[in-house]
Formats: sequence, C-alpha cells, structure tokens
Amino acid sequence: MENETLAAPLARKRGRPVGADSEQTRMMIMRAARDIIAERGYQAASFQQIAQRAGVSRPTLHYYFATREDLYDKLLSDVCERIRGCATTALAEGSLLSQLATFTVELGRLGEAEPALMKLVMTARIDHHQAAQSHRAAARIVSTVHAFYDAAVADAVRRGELDAHSEPRAVADMLAALFWGFGFYAGFLAEDARSEATAKIARLLMRMVGSGLLNRTFAAAIDA
Repeated sequence: MENETLAAPLARKRGRPVGADSEQTRMMIMRAARDIIAERGYQAASFQQIAQRAGVSRPTLHYYFATREDLYDKLLSDVCERIRGCATTALAEGSLLSQLATFTVELGRLGEAEPALMKLVMTARIDHHQAAQSHRAAARIVSTVHAFYDAAVADAVRRGELDAHSEPRAVADMLAALFWGFGFYAGFLAEDARSEATAKIARLLMRMVGSGLLNRTFAAAIDA
C-alpha cells in the first residue's frame, strides 16, 4: 500500500495542458491579450476573446492568469519595463535633443518589432484617463513616460540648454503632450506607423523643439 502511494502521479493544477511548454504558452496568451486590448481597449476585451486569439481553452487561460486584471497587470508591467529601458538609454545622452531623439528612436524600434505594443501604450493612457478607478499598471506607464521628460528637462536646465526663465514642469508637460499626441497619431491615425511619412513628422517635431525651445547656442539640426 505504501509503495502504491509513492508511485501515484502528482495531481496537476487544474487547467494545465499536458506536455505544454509553460513559458511559451504564457507568452502566447500575453501576445494575444496585447493584440486584443490594443484593438479594443481593456474594458471591451474579454477572457473568451483572448483565449480564442491565443488558441487555448478558458481553463488553460485561468491556469496562467487568475483574472483579467491579473493578465492586464502583467502585460502592462512588461511594457512599462521596456519603456523604462528606452528612457534609461536616452538619459545617458549628453544633450536634451539627443535624449529626446534617442527616446523616440528606441520606442520606434519597439513599435516596428511589435506594432501592437505602442498602440497598447496609447490605449492604456486612454483607459487610465477614462476609468473610474485608474489601473495601477497603466498609471505606472504614464508616470514612467512623464518621469523621463522631467529628468531630461532637469538635465537641460542644469546644462544651461534651457532659458533661465523657463518653467521646467511646463516644458516637461509640453514634451509629454507631444509624445502622447504623436503616439496616438502613429498608432491610430497614420496609415502605416512605420512609414517614412511618420518618421518625417517625428524629425520635424525635433527640429521645432530645437529651434523654438532651446537656447540658440545649444540648438542643433536633427537629420537622423
């Protein structure tokens, strides 16, 4: 009797597919959720839609993510870390224009590799603004973006790139507004977010910032 007990197979957690690669399945579900939410917004995305897009059953989906809120939190936390990485790379540059350009380029690379990712960032921003109770993960994305511009402007003031009478918070908020506006255009309005036309708009925005915001002695053309 004792041997039979030891030989008995361990019970699987409910809903787990036999022989499945757990990490691969989890990433497949997250990609499906990202695409659905990017297309429809968090409030309109259901577990059933996500399961169908991922090609898994509802029990399998519940095995990896207990609730829709849990899945959304994991998804946005991953995106937030990527944006934070872009910000860290950009802030290592030595001028405000270089920081802004690098941040734009790094985010552009993410968008080219995964077009739904930046659209998800925009829908998270909209949901965060409209929701009766703001989602914490969406709030972290918003604060990460604004923290980058706050830090970049503070650096520019310290280096003397910005006029001594400029208001750092107002400048940072203006740059963040440009970011959200351009992100919405590239994600939802442009026919192709990866087109040369979209890149040209980004370059024009950079030139506008360089010629109208910075002290003339520090302004530089952005042609890259």
